[in-house]
Order: sequence, then structure tokens, then C-alpha cells
Amino acid sequence: MIRTAVASGLLGAVLWLGGCSGQLARQVEPPEVSLAGLGFGEPGLFEQQLRLDLRVRNPNDFTVDVDRLRFDLVVNELPFARGWSDQGFALPALGETVVPVMVAVPTSDLVERVAELGIAQRLDYRLTGVAELDHLFVTSLPFEREGKLALPRLPGLTPPSS
Repeated sequence: MIRTAVASGLLGAVLWLGGCSGQLARQVEPPEVSLAGLGFGEPGLFEQQLRLDLRVRNPNDFTVDVDRLRFDLVVNELPFARGWSDQGFALPALGETVVPVMVAVPTSDLVERVAELGIAQRLDYRLTGVAELDHLFVTSLPFEREGKLALPRLPGLTPPSS
């Protein structure tokens, strides 16, 4: 009788652990990260503070806890900014959130991109990075997104001279 109880207990524990490991080890799809907005922070002579709003979508049917986003932003095929989020957040299942991130950009790069925008009325961007997770089996997920930002023509801007 004691052997039967111990065997039943061990069998139950093995089945329970097997079920838990299946849940913990399931495939975690990387988040979809895109540029949702851009704003100005503190101005400076040599560099400008910009606020990037990153839209982060969760394609998984379960909540994903993100400790941090690290990313590189390339604009018109030239490196533009590198940044990271400073606070963790929970991405709801099949949901999204907007994460504001501050980055520093050299003033000369910003002026050049604004001049290009006045000419082309479009900025092509590529956002690449890693979402660092608060997860036992998966600690980071890479992401990459390309997009275009189109704005109205800015009067008075001329192409940069070569």
C-alpha cells in the first residue's frame, strides 16, 4: 500500500513536471517592433536628444515579459541612432504597446537627414535589435523591421552640397 502510494505520487510528479516543461519550453515568437513616432528632447550644439516611440507587438498567444529592448536605427542606409529601453514591460498575449526611448543623435546627422527629407519627402529606415526577456528558457529574441516615413515637403530646404 505504501509502495502504491509512493509510485502514484512519483508518477503524478513526473506527469506534472512534464506538463510544466512543455509550457516553459514552448516556442516564443519574436516581437514585431516598428517605429511609431519621433519627437524632440533636449537640444544641444553637438547632439540632439530624440524620443523614438517603438510599437511592440506580441504575436504569441501568451504574455511575454520584456526586460529591455536594444536596437540600432539606420536611416537612408546610414547608421542614425542606437538605443535601449530603460524599463521592463509586459506584452499582453496577441497585444501591443508603445515604448518611448530616448536616443542621442549627432546634430550634423540630424540636419543631413532633415535636408534629405525635404528633397525626397521620404526616409527609409531599418530597425534591428534584440528583445531581452524575463524567461527561464529564452533570454533574448532578435527583431528586424524596415519601413518608410513619408512627410509633407518642408519649404526652404535644399539638397546638401557635395
